[in-house]
Order: sequence, then C-alpha cells, then structure tokens
Amino acid sequence: MTTFETSRRTFLAGALGAGVLACSPAATTAPAAAPPYAGRLGVQLYTVRDLFEADFAGTLAALAKIGFNDCETAGFFDHDPKEVRAAMDDLGLVSRSGHIRLPQLREGFAEQLDTAGIVGQQALYLGWIPEEERSGDKYRALADLLNQRGEEAKAAGIQLGYHNHEFEFLDLGDGTKGYDILLERADPELVAMEIDFFWAAEAGVDPRDLFARAPGRFRSCHIKDRARDGSMVSVGKGTIDFAAYLAEAGQAGLETFYVEHDNPEDPLASVAMSFAHLMG
Repeated sequence: MTTFETSRRTFLAGALGAGVLACSPAATTAPAAAPPYAGRLGVQLYTVRDLFEADFAGTLAALAKIGFNDCETAGFFDHDPKEVRAAMDDLGLVSRSGHIRLPQLREGFAEQLDTAGIVGQQALYLGWIPEEERSGDKYRALADLLNQRGEEAKAAGIQLGYHNHEFEFLDLGDGTKGYDILLERADPELVAMEIDFFWAAEAGVDPRDLFARAPGRFRSCHIKDRARDGSMVSVGKGTIDFAAYLAEAGQAGLETFYVEHDNPEDPLASVAMSFAHLMG
C-alpha cells in the first residue's frame, strides 16, 4: 500500500524535478498541486474536549499557535457561544462546522441553528447515534428526519449532514446497511456526508468507492489514522493512505478537513504531530 509519507516524498521529488526543468528555456512542467486542505486545515475540538471545557480561550490559542485555522465544535460545555466566537475572532480562527447529537436534532433544532449562526458555522453534522437506533426502520426514519431538518437548515443558510462510524457499514441481517439507507433515502440537496477515514477503515470500506458512488456528497472529512493493530493513532503513525483518498477531494466534494483523535494521551501533542505531518 502506498502510504501518505511515500506519496508526499513523491510529490516533493516531482516538485524538485520541476524546478530543474524550469531552468531550461523549453521547460513547460507545471508546479505540483498543493494538497486540497492547504490553507484550511482544521481540528475537531472533540480531541481537546477536556482542555476546552476547562479553558476554551487557552485551548483555542494553543491550536492557533500550532497552525490550525478552523475548529469544528463538539458542543460548548456550558461556555457562551458568543464568547467562544469572540475568542476565535481574536485569534484569527473560524468554525465552519459543528457536531450535534440526536436529541438536539429531534428537539430544539432551531436553537442549534441559532448557535451555529452566532459562531459563523455553515454546516452541522449529526455525530453519532446510539445502538438502539441502528435498525433498518430506524435508519429510514432518521433519513426522513434529516431531510426535514435539512430543509430548515437550508432556509437558515446552513448545510446539514451525517458523520459516520463503523457500525453504519455493518449488514443489518437482511443484506442492507445503514449507510446505504442514508445515502439512498436522504436528499443529496439537503443532507451531506462527513467521511471519517478511521471508521471507514475500521469497517473495511475504501472511501474512494463511496466518492465514486455519490460524487459531490461528501462535504467534509475527519483525518485520523489507524495502526495495523486497529488502534487509533496520530496522523502519520498509521497505515491509512490519506494521499490517495484526498486526491479524490474534487470528486467527493470535500470542502472542510479536520484532524482528530478520539482519545490521545496528550491531545495538543497529538494534533500538533498530525498537523506537522500533513503540512510538512
């Protein structure tokens, strides 16, 4: 398998070669393209949730110092969204999207839209559903709810979407899968997808197959790595071929890119390592 590091070295070698050719009057080789996340690499704040809860301003400052410019929220932990927005503005940070929970999708969704507007978000993603919600009928009902809320979100200038784990790709016992139901029943104009590369790998799914199946549907992604033993690791420490996946960003429709690690020993060190690997 071609790793991201191998692809990055190939990219650098090509760039050097292009520089040599440029010395010749007949050179026509164009410079290698920048990665699709260049200038907009973000971080999912779930990774630093404990730090954010204790000191959101200090945590945001640390993330800005690393080089991130986009912070996807995972709740506000009783902090005032207006104060969070002010801190982000002071640091030159933005929040293009946020995660919400199923109860918030079902009840009080208008409040979630208001909060998104305060923070300046253009998208909200349902981040997870509990086990009791994972039957065929429940997935179909969820798709219908997403369509309904997607209409409301669209009227507010916000894109609604769904973030996967591995369980959506499991057979429900009748040959169907939850992810298939969501892709087919949820309206592409109202419900986008946020692909999580770790959980896709956990389920044995190649995201490129999904991109080809539903082009333009995948507006956002979570970039987190998986070691050979299945453990979650900082980006660059695992085996996921991000370069190959992100080469299809145009077909997928990717607009936002978030580094994440669910349970790192040192959250800031982990995201700093991931940032350095992707931008190095």
